[in-house]
Amino acid sequence: MTISVVIPPPSPYGAGMTKTDFQDQTGWRGSREVWLDAAKTAFLESGIGAVKVQPLANSLNISRTSFYWFFKDRAAILDALLDEWEATNTVALVEGCTAYADTIAEAVLNLLSVFLDENRFQPRFEMAVRGWAHQDAAVSQRVRNADDTRLAAIRDMFARFGFEV
Repeated sequence: MTISVVIPPPSPYGAGMTKTDFQDQTGWRGSREVWLDAAKTAFLESGIGAVKVQPLANSLNISRTSFYWFFKDRAAILDALLDEWEATNTVALVEGCTAYADTIAEAVLNLLSVFLDENRFQPRFEMAVRGWAHQDAAVSQRVRNADDTRLAAIRDMFARFGFEV
């Protein structure tokens, strides 16, 4: 008879400590991802005006000054939000257009499948950024650039199958 013993991995925060204990004792600053996720949540729930350092810090239960370990200022986290939008939605669309397909019908289905998987293309994020673009010329330019990239990928997809574009 064999007896196996499972030993749980040690807590990354120290023996018997939880994340909250660790935060309380060390002045935990969070991480770039933690701050960015909080900013995205605030943005999606309440709009761009909700993405402010102090309210984010309050929601994370982290000091406001911790923000500056990861971002120079509010503009930097707003730029990071736009970078994430491009890295998710635009990249997903381009990948859908360039995915392997034997026919144009299969290629179009590859593209359409992007919109059916919210882990790949995030419609709430898309609409929020496009709404923001109506208020900010720089964001509007980034949306236009992303649209140009997306349209080029769609044109290339059709051209790959002999369609004139």
